Amino acid sequence: MELSTEELLQNLEESGIKVTEEEAQRFRDNEVDGETVECGLTDTMVSYLFPGSFKKQVKFNKFVQELKDVVTLTLVPVPEEHIEQSLIIDRNEARGRLPAGFVLPPFPRDLQTKLDNKEACQKSSRDRHRIIRVLHEAIIEYTMYPTNTEYVQVVQALIMKYPFLKDLGGNGYHTWHQSLKRKFKAERAPLIHEDEVKRSKEKFGHKRARESTKAARSCCRSVSGVPAVIGEDASSIERHVHVLQMQYEKMNPDTSVVKDRMQLTFSWRRKEIADGMTVEDVLKKYPFLRTPSGLCDEVDRIQPSAVNLCRRWKEGFTGIVPKVVKLAHGKSPLAKMYSEAREEMLAEDLPDVDFRAALILLPHIFKEKADQFITLGQHDAPSPYPTVQLVDTDWKMAFTRKVPVLVKLDSVDLCRGAGVEDGVISAFCAYFVFNLAYPPYMKNTLTFLQRTILDITEVGEKPLPVTVTRMINLLY
Repeated sequence: MELSTEELLQNLEESGIKVTEEEAQRFRDNEVDGETVECGLTDTMVSYLFPGSFKKQVKFNKFVQELKDVVTLTLVPVPEEHIEQSLIIDRNEARGRLPAGFVLPPFPRDLQTKLDNKEACQKSSRDRHRIIRVLHEAIIEYTMYPTNTEYVQVVQALIMKYPFLKDLGGNGYHTWHQSLKRKFKAERAPLIHEDEVKRSKEKFGHKRARESTKAARSCCRSVSGVPAVIGEDASSIERHVHVLQMQYEKMNPDTSVVKDRMQLTFSWRRKEIADGMTVEDVLKKYPFLRTPSGLCDEVDRIQPSAVNLCRRWKEGFTGIVPKVVKLAHGKSPLAKMYSEAREEMLAEDLPDVDFRAALILLPHIFKEKADQFITLGQHDAPSPYPTVQLVDTDWKMAFTRKVPVLVKLDSVDLCRGAGVEDGVISAFCAYFVFNLAYPPYMKNTLTFLQRTILDITEVGEKPLPVTVTRMINLLY
C-alpha cells in the first residue's frame, strides 16, 4: 500500500473522517503511512491516534479494512517520450563505468577561486550545490547509475584534492557521498516508471532499504548485554533497597552509602528494566532515580566511557553555545524572545542565559519538533518518551531563570529539577536508563548530544546521520 502519510490523511478526509491538526500531527510524528497500515495497527495505537473519540476509531478501522479489500489496476499507454527516455538510458548504460583514474572536472571560475583559496565552501549551501552539480555532470558522461564504489571514488577524489572540505566526523566524506546520491536520485525522478530504473532499484537495494526501515520502526534501543548478577540474590537486593529507601527519606542522605548500594543493585536493576518493569515500579523501588544527579550517575554506570557525565555535558555544550544561538536566529519565534530577554539581563548573567537558550533552540537548528520535548506548563498528555515540562508559563523566564521543571515519562513524574539544563539532561539520561529508542521527531538532536557532546557510542550503532554530520561541520 504505497501511500505517504499526507496521502493517507487526504484519503481519510475524503472518506468522511475529519482529522484535526493535532491528530494529523500524531500520524506524522509516528510515521503512520500506507505501509504502517498494511502491517497492522493495534487497538492501542488507533486509540492513541484518535484519543477520546470512539466514533473516529471505529470509522478508521472500517476505512483500513476497505482499503485492504480494494485492488486497483490502471492500464495506461506508454508515452512516446518514455520510449525515447528508455533509449537514452540504454545509451547511458552502454557508456560503461567510471575509469579507475577518475579526474575531477574544472569548476566554474569563481568557485574554483574559492577552492584554490581554501575557503570553507561546504558551509555555503550555494557553493555546496554547485560542487555536487559539477560532479554529477562529470559522472553522467559515463553512467546514470553509479555504483556505491563509484560514488565513493568521486567524493574521495574531491576530498584528496581539497582536504579542507572534509567532514569533521565519520569517514570525512559521508555528507558529500549522500548529497551526490540524492542528486542522481532527483535527476532520475522523471524516469520513475521506466523498467530500467525499476531494475536498478531492485539491483541496488530499493527493497532492502524499505525492509530495514520497517525493522527500524519496530525496535527500541539495543542493549549490548544485561550485566550478570554476581554475589546477590533477592533477599540481599531487598536489604539494599530498604537502605536506599531509608536514605531517600532523610534530609541529607549519605552520598557514599547511596552510591555503594546503587552500584550493588545495578546489575539486578538493569535486568528488571530489561524484563519489562514499569517506570513507576522502578522509581518506587529505586527512588534516587527520581533526581537529575541520580539519573546521571546511572548513565555513568551504564556507559563506563561517560565518566562524570554532568561535567562533560556542561563543558562540551558550552563550547558551541554561541554558534547554536547564531544558527537559530530567525528560525523560531523563541529566538526572538531570547534576544529580547537577553537585552534586559546583566552582563554577569549572560553565560547562563545563553546556555539555557542554546539548549531550548538546539532542536530548531535540526528542524525538529522541540515543542514535543520541552513544553510550557504542566499537563497530563501521555507520551512514551521523556518530556521536559516548565512549571513557569513564560518563555522569557525559562531563558533568564532556573525555573522549576518536571520531567515526565509514560504519564509518570520522573524527576524535578531547577532550570532547563536539569530538565534536558534528565530527559536525555532517561533514554539510557529505561532502554528507550529516540523518537523520530528528536532523533537528530539527541544523537548529536550523545555522539558529539558526550562522545558516547554504543555497540552496533550506525554512522552518524548526514543531517548530524552537516551540523557538526557548521558548529565546529
